[in-house]
Amino acid sequence: MSINLSSVFKPSRHANPASPKTLQLGLQIAFAVAYIFVFSIQVSSQTTINPQQRPANDTSTFPSPTFPEASANPAATASTTIAVPAADQSHYIISPGDVLDVSVFGAPDLSQKAVVNSGGNIYMPLINYVHVAGLHVEDAQVVVEKAYFANGILKSPHVSIVITSYASGVVLMGEVVRPGIYPIVGAGKLFDILAEAGGTAASAGQVVTITHKGGAEPQIVTLTSDPMKSNSADVPVQQGDTIVVSKAGVVYIVGEVYSPSGFLMDEKGQYTVMKVVAMAHGTTKLAKTSKARIVRRTSDGNKVIPVPLDKILISKAPDIPMQSNDILFIPTNKGKQAAARGVEAAISVATSLAIVATYR
Repeated sequence: MSINLSSVFKPSRHANPASPKTLQLGLQIAFAVAYIFVFSIQVSSQTTINPQQRPANDTSTFPSPTFPEASANPAATASTTIAVPAADQSHYIISPGDVLDVSVFGAPDLSQKAVVNSGGNIYMPLINYVHVAGLHVEDAQVVVEKAYFANGILKSPHVSIVITSYASGVVLMGEVVRPGIYPIVGAGKLFDILAEAGGTAASAGQVVTITHKGGAEPQIVTLTSDPMKSNSADVPVQQGDTIVVSKAGVVYIVGEVYSPSGFLMDEKGQYTVMKVVAMAHGTTKLAKTSKARIVRRTSDGNKVIPVPLDKILISKAPDIPMQSNDILFIPTNKGKQAAARGVEAAISVATSLAIVATYR
């Protein structure tokens, strides 16, 4: 069987082959589509910006992160200290728990803040531990300097120590503005501690009790407003002492006075019956001054003390001192009260008669 290949590959008469113009138009369309596709890929790749290469004028809608080291005001982020170190720390004795700012001049790598451990030592670079507890600041500086010199680290060391946090001091209690624990400052005396606490309160008395560390008998100090005697009250205090400022006593006056009240005893031993009566603006016309009395609280109960106020007022009897919590009572004269009521009744009757007579 033979096949005529010429008849197979010979185009049919009924076929409609594409014209050259049609083929050229198709190729142009294909090239156009390919060019648009390649161009879109290039544009998308150019619009993608590396975050690290963001233009300078590009403004982000998110807030910029802030870091502590980049703060414009480092003091604003610092922690608030409870107590400000005193300018004069020469009288303070270093104790465990204190925080020391040790500065070694000429060697900033050796300067640091050190905490006194329970053994009374601080760690310093290149010389290990140095014992400073129980020493004043000046003595501790010398000890550190000798340690650096003895170990051959520094030929002429100069060390400065500043206490930035206190672990112990004087316990101040009672009637003061700010009770608490205060370091030994200034000359190491009582008035320095009271000044650090803002002074005594308005309700403070004159008696200050100081209990020394390890002492058996407490020390009693009397405060006074007399400048000639105040220096004797400025006694030395030591670290570990407990200071208690007493509360001022109160005396009361009731009965036939113009201003019954209680008065704060701000001056020790100077409150008498006459002074309290004067502070109450005097007695009324109905007062029975011969029967005045003081009610005093004692360990055995209330005690009544007769007061001849009528004789005291005319200097026929000595004035009587009063103690804290005393109550001065001035009773009413019943006779004068009855007479006064009779006079008031007569005046009211006379007034009513005058009104009736007027209407008649």
